[in-house]
Amino acid sequence: MKNYSYYHYIKTRRGEDSDIGRLAALIFEDTMFPRDACDYSEVSDYLERNPYADMPLSVYDESFEDYRNWLQH
Repeated sequence: MKNYSYYHYIKTRRGEDSDIGRLAALIFEDTMFPRDACDYSEVSDYLERNPYADMPLSVYDESFEDYRNWLQH
């Protein structure tokens, strides 16, 4: 199993023409994003306090599930 932060994973999705790709671009540009976080709640709390315009949290939920799967491979 890999041991990488959510930020490390989401960077792999940058440039995709998808909601997750757009989320990845926003996170990459956000200098305050918790880059060492691996915990769903920590990242979710940050995104709830600092929402990105026109980016529903459901996209984060989907990406976090992908992150968990990514860690397994």
